[in-house]
Amino acid sequence: MTGPFPSGDFAFGRFVVQPETRQLLLDGDPVRLGARAFDVLLALIHRRDRVVGKSELLDLVWPGLVVEENNLQVQISALRKLLGPQAIATIPGRGYRFSQKLDQAADGEAAGEPPIAAPASGIEMEVSPALLGRDDDLKALAALVPAHRLVTVVGAGGIGKTTVARALAHRIGDAFEHGACVVELAPVSDPSLVATTAASALQVKLGSQPPLEAMAQALAGRRMLIVLDNCEHLLIAVAELVESLGAAAPGVHWLATSQEPLRIAAEQVFRIGALALPAEESLGAARAAGAVALFEARAQAADPRFSLTAANVAVAIDICRKLDGIALAIELAAARVPLLGIEGLRGRLDERLRVLTSGSRLALPRHQTLRAALEWSHGLLTLPQQTVFRRLGVFSGSFALVAAQQVAADQDLDEWAVLDALGALVDKSLVVVEPDSGFEPRYRLLETMREFALDRLQAAGDGDATRTRHLDAFVALAEQARSESYGPQQGRLMEQLDLEVENVLAAHAWCEHMADGGERDLRLVTGLFRYWLNRALLLLGYRVTQEALSRAGSAGHDRLRREALTHAGRLASRIGQYQQAIRAHDAAVALARGMGAADTLSDALTFSGMSCAEQGDFAAARVRIEEAYALSRQLGADSEKFGKAALALGELERLDGQWSRAESLYEAALAQARRQGDIRLIGSNLHNLVMTALAQHSTDRVRERLLEAAELNEELAAAPYQRVFPLLLCAGLAAVQGDWEESALFDGAAMFHFGQLKWPLDPADKVFVDSFSARTRAALGDSAFERSRAVGRGLALEEALARMHRYLCEELPSTIDSEASGSQTAARSS
Repeated sequence: MTGPFPSGDFAFGRFVVQPETRQLLLDGDPVRLGARAFDVLLALIHRRDRVVGKSELLDLVWPGLVVEENNLQVQISALRKLLGPQAIATIPGRGYRFSQKLDQAADGEAAGEPPIAAPASGIEMEVSPALLGRDDDLKALAALVPAHRLVTVVGAGGIGKTTVARALAHRIGDAFEHGACVVELAPVSDPSLVATTAASALQVKLGSQPPLEAMAQALAGRRMLIVLDNCEHLLIAVAELVESLGAAAPGVHWLATSQEPLRIAAEQVFRIGALALPAEESLGAARAAGAVALFEARAQAADPRFSLTAANVAVAIDICRKLDGIALAIELAAARVPLLGIEGLRGRLDERLRVLTSGSRLALPRHQTLRAALEWSHGLLTLPQQTVFRRLGVFSGSFALVAAQQVAADQDLDEWAVLDALGALVDKSLVVVEPDSGFEPRYRLLETMREFALDRLQAAGDGDATRTRHLDAFVALAEQARSESYGPQQGRLMEQLDLEVENVLAAHAWCEHMADGGERDLRLVTGLFRYWLNRALLLLGYRVTQEALSRAGSAGHDRLRREALTHAGRLASRIGQYQQAIRAHDAAVALARGMGAADTLSDALTFSGMSCAEQGDFAAARVRIEEAYALSRQLGADSEKFGKAALALGELERLDGQWSRAESLYEAALAQARRQGDIRLIGSNLHNLVMTALAQHSTDRVRERLLEAAELNEELAAAPYQRVFPLLLCAGLAAVQGDWEESALFDGAAMFHFGQLKWPLDPADKVFVDSFSARTRAALGDSAFERSRAVGRGLALEEALARMHRYLCEELPSTIDSEASGSQTAARSS
C-alpha cells in the first residue's frame, strides 16, 4: 500500500523507516513489523505536524473497508511496544500524533527544530461548536487567568472541566503573544512522565537534557497559556512542574483542570458547578438553562427527529435534575433517547449506572460510561476515604459533620479520621458543601455520586451496619426534639428539622428491615410529633406514626405505644379520618389507664376529648377533658399536661358561651406556657384570649395580644397556618370596630391561605369566624362583601401580614385598595 505515501527515508533515534522497501530498521537491522502497523506508522509520520483522527487513520490504512476501532488500537499498541510508549501520543477525543523528532526528512533535508508550541494548532478542533451553559464560567475565568500565574479549575468528574478549559484556551489564546497549548495528562499513569508529556505537547526538543531544564530554556521569554488537563491523579508531579518552571518562565500562565486543587503557592482555585437548571417549566426557560440546552443538543445529535416541546419539557427538566446537572451524565442520557424515548429514559434513571453507557468512542475510556467516570474518581481515594465515601451514601439529602461522624465512624475508623476523610472528599469534589443554612456547614452527595456510593456500600457488605448507625443518629435527634420542641428554642429546632426530614424518613424506612425496628421507630416518630403539627405535615406524620405502630418489636413498649397512639389519633382527626382517630384514642386511653400514671392518662384524655369535639360529640369531649383537667391539677400548674388540659377545656367553655370561665382557663394555660417558654402554646393561648374578647365585642388588649402573637409566630419560624391565623383575628377586630371592608379583606386573605394549606379550623374557632363573617356580610351586602374578600384573596401572605401589622398599628389609610369600592363611612352607617 505505497500509493498514498511519498518516498524517502525517515530517521529518529535508533530507527529508520524506509517506505520504498516497507521496512523498519533498528540499528541498521530490519525489524519484523506487520503491514497494517507499518501503514499506521507511515501515516502518522507524514502527518506529524498535527493530530490524526481515528476515522482518518482507519480510512488511510483500511480504505473502503468497515473496520472496528479496536483493530487500530491493536496496531498502535504494537508500535508502542517496539518504538517506546512515548513515540505515539494519544490525544483523547481527537486521535493520535507521532511525537518523535526526525533526524532526516524524506527529501534529505534536516527536519529542523519545530516551534516550542503551535498556539493555533489543535485548539479549535478541541472545542465543541457550541459550549452550552458555561458563559458565566468562561467570563470569570477569562478575567482570572491573565491575572494569576496558575488557575486550577476544580470540579467533580464529568462536570465539564476539560470542555471549559479548552474553550477558554480557544477564546483567550490570541491574547498571549505565543498563544496557547493543551497538555493532556489523562493517559499518563507514571508521574515521572509528566514533564516528558508536557515537553512533547509543547514540541520542546529534549536531547540529552532533563525535561524540566529543556522546557525552562525553551519557555524563557515566552508569553503563553499552557493548559494542563486532567491532573487529579498526578497532583505532586504537576505541582512540581509548575513550581519548577514558574521562575524560569514568568510569562507563562498555567490553567489546570483537576478534581482537587494542586495546593501550591499562587494557585487560584475556580470551582465549577453543575449546569444550571430552569426555575420554571416553560420552553424558553428550559432552553436558556445549560443543563436542558445540552440535553436537547445531544439528543438531537443522536436522533434529529427529537426536539423539546411543551409536552416533554417537564420530563427533560426532571431528567437533568435527577442527573444533578452533570454534563457527562446528561450527554450519556441524551444518547439513550433514540433507544428508550424520553419517558423511558426518565423511568430508568434509578439504574443510571447501568443505563448510561453509550459514550463517544473517541472519548477518554473513563468518559464512555457513567460508572467508568465514577470508578476513576473512586480509584484516586485512599482506603479510609473510600470507606467514608460509601458510608455517606446512606444520607438522603444533606447532612451535618456530627451526623457524618456518627454514621461513618466505627471501631476501625474514629471520628477524627472521618473528619479528615470528609475534608478530602470535599477537596476532590465528591462531596458538595451546601450553601449557608444558618447552622453549621452541611454537606451532600450529588444523587449520581450517592447511587455509586450505595453500590460500593453493598459490594463491601457494610450496608446494614451503616444504616443502623444512621437510624440511631436520627433517633437521638428525635429524642432531643421531644424535649426541646416545647421550650424557648423550638423555632430554631424546627428550622433544623426542616433540613433533616429526608434523613428522618430514610431512618424510618430502615426500621422495617430490623428485627427490633418497632421500638426505635416509635422513639423516632413520637419525638417529632410537634414538628408534624408545626409544619402542617399532617398526612405524612400520620402515615409514619401508623407504620411505626405496626412494626415488629413495637409491642411491649407501653409508654411509647400510648404516646404514638395519641399522636396518631390527633393527626388522623386533623386530616378528617375520624374513625381512625377514635380507634387510636380509645386504644391510647386504655393503655394509659392500665399504666396508672396521671400524666400519661391526662395526656391521652386531653387529645381524645379534642378529637371528640372536632367530630361534634361535645358531651363525650367534656367528660374526657374534665377528667384530664382534674388529673393535670394533681400534677401542678407548672405541668405541661395542665397547660394542655386547661386550653382544651377553655375551648369547650368558649363554645358554650361561658366567657369568663374560658378566659380564666386560657389565662392559666398562658401562664404555664410562659413559665415553660413554649412559644407555640403562648401564641395559641393569645389567639384564644383575643377571640374570647372579640366574641364579647371587647377590644381590651386585643391589639397588644395580636401583635405579640404575630411576633412570636415569626420567632418560631412557624408553620404557615400559625402565621395565617392572626389574619382571621384581625378580621374579627375590624368587624367589632365597624371597619367592614377591612374585615372582609382580612377574612378573604385568611380563608384563601387556610384553603391552600388544607388546614381545618377547630370547632370553637369556626363558630367565631362564622359569627363575624355573617355580620360583615350583612353590613356590606353580598356584592361589596365578595369584592373585598376577592381583594384579600389576591394578596400574597407576606402582603396580607404587612397590611395587618399596619392596621394593628393604626397606620392603615381609611380606605382600602380601589379594587374594593365603597366608602368606610357608608359601610359603617349601614
